[in-house]
Amino acid sequence: MSNDYAQFLAQKEEIKSVKQARVRVGVSWLLHMFTIPPVVSLVYSIKTENYIPVLAATGAAILSAPVAMIDFGLTFFVAPPITSAVLIQTKAGERRRQLGIFGPEQADSMLYSNLPQRPNIEVVVKNEAKEAPVA
Repeated sequence: MSNDYAQFLAQKEEIKSVKQARVRVGVSWLLHMFTIPPVVSLVYSIKTENYIPVLAATGAAILSAPVAMIDFGLTFFVAPPITSAVLIQTKAGERRRQLGIFGPEQADSMLYSNLPQRPNIEVVVKNEAKEAPVA
Protein backbone atom coordinates (compact mmCIF):
# COMPACT_ATOMS: atom_id res chain seq x y z
CA MET A 1 0.00 0.00 0.00
CA SER A 2 1.44 3.35 -0.95
CA ASN A 3 2.11 6.10 1.54
CA ASP A 4 -0.39 8.47 -0.09
CA TYR A 5 -3.18 5.90 0.12
CA ALA A 6 -2.35 5.15 3.76
CA GLN A 7 -2.53 8.87 4.53
CA PHE A 8 -5.85 9.08 2.69
CA LEU A 9 -7.30 6.21 4.73
CA ALA A 10 -6.05 7.73 7.99
CA GLN A 11 -7.58 11.09 7.10
CA LYS A 12 -10.85 9.44 6.10
CA GLU A 13 -11.00 7.58 9.44
CA GLU A 14 -10.29 10.81 11.32
CA ILE A 15 -13.09 12.63 9.48
CA LYS A 16 -15.41 9.70 10.18
CA SER A 17 -14.66 9.87 13.90
CA VAL A 18 -15.25 13.64 13.96
CA LYS A 19 -18.58 13.15 12.14
CA GLN A 20 -19.61 10.62 14.76
CA ALA A 21 -18.56 12.95 17.57
CA ARG A 22 -20.61 15.85 16.24
CA VAL A 23 -23.98 14.12 16.64
CA ARG A 24 -26.38 16.08 18.85
CA VAL A 25 -27.55 13.25 21.07
CA GLY A 26 -30.58 15.01 22.55
CA VAL A 27 -31.91 15.88 19.12
CA SER A 28 -31.28 12.31 18.01
CA TRP A 29 -33.36 10.98 20.89
CA LEU A 30 -36.22 13.40 20.18
CA LEU A 31 -36.24 12.51 16.50
CA HIS A 32 -36.17 8.79 17.26
CA MET A 33 -39.09 9.07 19.67
CA PHE A 34 -41.40 11.53 17.91
CA THR A 35 -40.87 11.13 14.16
CA ILE A 36 -40.33 8.19 11.81
CA PRO A 37 -37.59 6.15 13.59
CA PRO A 38 -36.40 3.99 10.67
CA VAL A 39 -35.81 7.07 8.52
CA VAL A 40 -34.07 8.93 11.37
CA SER A 41 -31.84 5.94 12.09
CA LEU A 42 -30.92 5.62 8.42
CA VAL A 43 -30.18 9.35 8.08
CA TYR A 44 -27.92 9.37 11.13
CA SER A 45 -26.16 6.23 9.92
CA ILE A 46 -25.48 7.74 6.51
CA LYS A 47 -24.36 11.02 8.08
CA THR A 48 -21.91 9.33 10.45
CA GLU A 49 -20.93 6.41 8.18
CA ASN A 50 -21.88 3.99 10.97
CA TYR A 51 -24.49 1.45 9.86
CA ILE A 52 -24.55 -0.71 12.98
CA PRO A 53 -27.49 1.20 14.59
CA VAL A 54 -29.68 0.59 11.53
CA LEU A 55 -28.82 -3.10 11.44
CA ALA A 56 -29.35 -3.48 15.19
CA ALA A 57 -32.69 -1.68 15.04
CA THR A 58 -33.75 -3.90 12.15
CA GLY A 59 -32.80 -6.95 14.19
CA ALA A 60 -34.74 -5.62 17.20
CA ALA A 61 -37.76 -5.07 14.96
CA ILE A 62 -37.55 -8.61 13.59
CA LEU A 63 -37.23 -10.07 17.09
CA SER A 64 -40.06 -7.97 18.50
CA ALA A 65 -42.48 -8.59 15.61
CA PRO A 66 -43.84 -11.90 16.98
CA VAL A 67 -44.29 -10.32 20.42
CA ALA A 68 -46.19 -7.42 18.82
CA MET A 69 -49.24 -9.63 18.38
CA ILE A 70 -49.40 -10.22 22.12
CA ASP A 71 -48.69 -6.72 23.44
CA PHE A 72 -50.54 -4.81 20.67
CA GLY A 73 -47.33 -3.61 19.03
CA LEU A 74 -45.86 -1.79 22.03
CA THR A 75 -42.55 -3.68 21.92
CA PHE A 76 -42.34 -3.26 18.14
CA PHE A 77 -42.97 0.48 18.55
CA VAL A 78 -40.41 1.04 21.34
CA ALA A 79 -37.53 -1.45 20.99
CA PRO A 80 -36.04 -0.55 17.57
CA PRO A 81 -35.86 3.25 18.08
CA ILE A 82 -34.37 2.87 21.55
CA THR A 83 -31.81 0.38 20.23
CA SER A 84 -30.76 2.72 17.45
CA ALA A 85 -30.67 5.85 19.65
CA VAL A 86 -28.62 4.11 22.35
CA LEU A 87 -26.06 2.87 19.82
CA ILE A 88 -25.76 6.32 18.21
CA GLN A 89 -25.37 7.95 21.63
CA THR A 90 -22.76 5.42 22.71
CA LYS A 91 -20.69 5.86 19.55
CA ALA A 92 -20.85 9.67 19.80
CA GLY A 93 -19.69 9.58 23.42
CA GLU A 94 -16.92 7.13 22.62
CA ARG A 95 -15.62 9.27 19.76
CA ARG A 96 -15.73 12.41 21.90
CA ARG A 97 -13.64 10.70 24.56
CA GLN A 98 -11.16 9.50 21.92
CA LEU A 99 -10.83 12.99 20.47
CA GLY A 100 -10.66 14.65 23.89
CA ILE A 101 -13.62 16.95 23.30
CA PHE A 102 -16.74 17.63 25.32
CA GLY A 103 -19.49 18.56 22.90
CA PRO A 104 -20.64 18.48 19.31
CA GLU A 105 -19.72 22.13 18.78
CA GLN A 106 -16.06 21.31 19.31
CA ALA A 107 -16.36 18.49 16.77
CA ASP A 108 -17.95 20.95 14.31
CA SER A 109 -15.01 23.26 14.86
CA MET A 110 -12.55 20.42 14.29
CA LEU A 111 -14.30 19.36 11.08
CA TYR A 112 -14.61 22.79 9.51
CA SER A 113 -11.25 24.18 10.62
CA ASN A 114 -9.49 21.72 8.32
CA LEU A 115 -11.17 22.91 5.15
CA PRO A 116 -8.51 23.91 2.62
CA GLN A 117 -10.22 27.06 1.29
CA ARG A 118 -11.14 28.63 4.58
CA PRO A 119 -11.27 32.45 4.54
CA ASN A 120 -8.53 34.11 6.58
CA ILE A 121 -10.33 36.71 8.65
CA GLU A 122 -8.68 38.41 11.55
CA VAL A 123 -10.92 40.14 14.04
CA VAL A 124 -9.37 43.01 15.94
CA VAL A 125 -11.26 44.36 18.93
CA LYS A 126 -10.24 47.73 20.24
CA ASN A 127 -10.43 48.50 23.91
CA GLU A 128 -12.97 51.31 23.80
CA ALA A 129 -13.05 51.79 27.55
CA LYS A 130 -9.87 53.89 27.37
CA GLU A 131 -11.25 56.09 24.60
CA ALA A 132 -14.53 56.91 26.34
CA PRO A 133 -14.68 60.43 27.75
CA VAL A 134 -14.74 60.71 31.49
CA ALA A 135 -17.78 62.68 32.72
